[in-house]
Amino acid sequence: MKKENKVKLTKLQGRIQNSMGKFQRNKYVSAIAGGMMSILPVLMVGSFSSIFYSLNLGPYQHFITQTGIKNIFNVITAVTTDVLALYVVVALANSLAAELKTDKFNSIISSLVAFLMVTPMLVKKGAFIGLNMKYIGSAGMIVAMIVGLTATRLFAWLSGNKHLTIKMPDSVPEFVSRTFASMMPIILIAIIYAIVNFLFSLTPWHNISDMIITLIQVPLQGLGTSLWAALVLVFFAEFCWFFGIHGTMATTAVLYTLFYPFDVANLQAFKAGVALPYIVTMTLITNQKGPRALAYAILCLRCKSEQLRSLGKVGFIPAFFGISEPFKFGIPMVLNPLAFIPLTMGGTVCVAATYFATLIGLIPRPNGIPVQTAGTPEFFRAFLLGGWRMVIWHVVQLLILLAIWYPFMKMIDKQKCEEELARSQQAN
Repeated sequence: MKKENKVKLTKLQGRIQNSMGKFQRNKYVSAIAGGMMSILPVLMVGSFSSIFYSLNLGPYQHFITQTGIKNIFNVITAVTTDVLALYVVVALANSLAAELKTDKFNSIISSLVAFLMVTPMLVKKGAFIGLNMKYIGSAGMIVAMIVGLTATRLFAWLSGNKHLTIKMPDSVPEFVSRTFASMMPIILIAIIYAIVNFLFSLTPWHNISDMIITLIQVPLQGLGTSLWAALVLVFFAEFCWFFGIHGTMATTAVLYTLFYPFDVANLQAFKAGVALPYIVTMTLITNQKGPRALAYAILCLRCKSEQLRSLGKVGFIPAFFGISEPFKFGIPMVLNPLAFIPLTMGGTVCVAATYFATLIGLIPRPNGIPVQTAGTPEFFRAFLLGGWRMVIWHVVQLLILLAIWYPFMKMIDKQKCEEELARSQQAN
């Protein structure tokens, strides 16, 4: 009977791994995940600039105002997070071009042209006076994603058509040949998106950006602000880990699309010195699952099993930096029925508890700083997310995780001890 159950579990694992593998290997999903990760340095620069700009200390504010440093912080924010949609277009175009194995530079140029074609302009007395900044900030993220992906795909298709490329003699330098080869595809893309913009100007929304915001972005953000949507994603990520699939990678594209705009909105509100509008953000979901790796290390060090104690010693320092893979594969948690409940529920419970602690004011709302979970020291990360109150809260989360995992780790430890004893007896 146990053998039959093991065979069924293996088959189920295979099906889930195949399905998730296909999803992760999808060119557009990979482009979103890879592209958004690539602009993380820009987001970090803009985030910290906003923090330094808004730090509410009287002497500090007086100093940066008198010295002109505050204006520098303002400029940094203006050219990073305030024009986020432009970076999204470039990043996704570059990422998808790599997936499609087409010209990266010209894909980026095509996507930028297409995005600017459909971006609402400021017009005074019939004259163009500039782009509407509202639509190149966080409000334009979904439009930027759509245009970055579609324009790049269109460029790849058009540039692959020999009838639409201008072929130059072999004696012409390569950069000149590439310029002429991409000329017709870029011209056609510009014309196509200009027509799209004109057609949308005839609708009640007047432009594609307002239509996306009204019909897609607002409903999606309504879903995104839902605690239940966040908890489902957290549970699903850990459910994937049970089958040996990197759950965070599997959910990255969804997280960036649904939840990252709320981080940007909170960061802008923080800079403006007004109340932060959102609790459920990407930062909350990815950084408030609790110090799980540290909990695993502590529990392993308390085990009687030599294997688990050794794992605790080896994995303790990586655990302090949020790296949990040694425990997930070393205990192992993958395909271990005893680990399924605490693995899937630990992070989920911590995110839910964080939401309610934020709601009643015990801890501050996410300030929008994009802090990496893995690689950043655990309690330093907590401090960046919300100061000393958040550090204390992460200690509370650690206690919650220890309580959830303790009875299951006791059973795993007992099982390991029996296996070690059996091996010892066989060796003798």
